[in-house]
Amino acid sequence: MKLSKLLNITGAMCLAAAVGCTVNVASAAEVKAAEKTATNTETLSLLDGEQVFKLQGYVAQPVPGGAPGKMYVNKQAKRVVLIGEDEIPLIARASSDSDFLDGMKSIKDQQKASSPAYTVVSEKTENAKGLEVYHLEATNNMGGNDVLQATLLAVAHNKFTVIQVISNHKDKSGHLAAVNNILGK
Repeated sequence: MKLSKLLNITGAMCLAAAVGCTVNVASAAEVKAAEKTATNTETLSLLDGEQVFKLQGYVAQPVPGGAPGKMYVNKQAKRVVLIGEDEIPLIARASSDSDFLDGMKSIKDQQKASSPAYTVVSEKTENAKGLEVYHLEATNNMGGNDVLQATLLAVAHNKFTVIQVISNHKDKSGHLAAVNNILGK
């Protein structure tokens, strides 16, 4: 998976958010599936164990359009988590992890270019269990739905991750809890 492919995951995120955030009424079968899913917990380990967290109540699905990474959907919470991990290209390995992370911050410009409604609310680099993570919070409109969108970027062991958390705009506390879960807060 190439860096450009991973950074182009934004288009797939728009489709995924539209699918994940437009659930209005569930059938009886979907309700039973959601109850089963709520007890499903998956532990994810990225960057050779530097970034470890659990997702509870999510179902893994392929990323729309064949984009790289994995998509986890929690229909009950109306939340989508997209996760991509790849090797740092050899040409970029001469720099430090911090330099590579700084270079990846241009993702906000790429997201703005792909969606004019994309608005950065906050951005910061923070320490998450000893790992430097660039944390970008934004609002967006995907598929006609207003969403909250967090982007988390991290680098370690010649690998990088891009994690997107996309939530219904009405669920700020749930969105924050999902992001903090990934950050280990």
